[in-house]
Amino acid sequence: MFASHILAGDYLDRRHDEALPDRAPLPRPDLRLMQRPIGPVAVFGASNFPLAFSVAGGDTAAALAAGCPVVVKGHSAHPGTGEIVAQAIDVVVKACGIHPGVFSLIQGGKRDVGQSLVQHPLIKAVGFTGSLDGGRALFDLCAQRPEPIPFFGELGSVNPMFLLPNAMSARTEELARGWVGSLTMGAGQFCTNPGIAVVLDGPDADAFVTTAKAGLGDVAAQTMLTDGMADAYRSGAKRIAATSGVKEVLTTSCDLRNATPYLFETTGENWLANHVLGEEVFGPLGSDRPGEGHCRNAGDCQGA
Repeated sequence: MFASHILAGDYLDRRHDEALPDRAPLPRPDLRLMQRPIGPVAVFGASNFPLAFSVAGGDTAAALAAGCPVVVKGHSAHPGTGEIVAQAIDVVVKACGIHPGVFSLIQGGKRDVGQSLVQHPLIKAVGFTGSLDGGRALFDLCAQRPEPIPFFGELGSVNPMFLLPNAMSARTEELARGWVGSLTMGAGQFCTNPGIAVVLDGPDADAFVTTAKAGLGDVAAQTMLTDGMADAYRSGAKRIAATSGVKEVLTTSCDLRNATPYLFETTGENWLANHVLGEEVFGPLGSDRPGEGHCRNAGDCQGA
């Protein structure tokens, strides 16, 4: 896809206004505009999708397509996979006769490695996929440089889903089963996991919760990507359960890297009043809120 985009040349956004030497009151010179590469880009590998979104993901492809060299900070959750993908890129670089400096991979789990990369004066932009806290820290580093640089981030989200009355009355159970499937797909470790379902209180909302509870109860334990993600999921579930006004509809127990579903419910008023209920818990943990206010939170063991 990126290669076709490059060959078409549209990404350059070429514009040409020919000179108008006879224009009054002043002549217009020949004007030409086009996009140019910004320079070396630091890309931070994502924790999930090691093959698709990390070392050779969209951030790396987009930067290379624009003509920018890339320095990838490999994620500590999968250093071996990252190394293999980097080797594949190196093979392509050599086969195409491209300068070897077009791509680099650095490893290291400590924050000072990433901090040094972002603050290096030759880095001209940063691409990041990950948590809100991690993205905020990198954004601040970009802004605090003597020469501030752009930060391109895809950060955590709860992806709220609004279920309107006509849809609920027509296919409540279908919507609930679909929600359960999305919440638990891949142990909920998708950026698009619909963490919150907002519904109007009433019989349809009750039926939605009943169906969701039954569906989540049938989900077997799933293995999360890392111990850290599993630990963060468990702490996130406990944090929500301990919040005032939250009802536990389905409770389970999980250990090590296993993920099993949870289902919580609260009022919309309470959800709006407690910021903790709107924080992402990475994995299948969701929430639903009726018009008068109900937030139903469902979740698997997940990380942040």
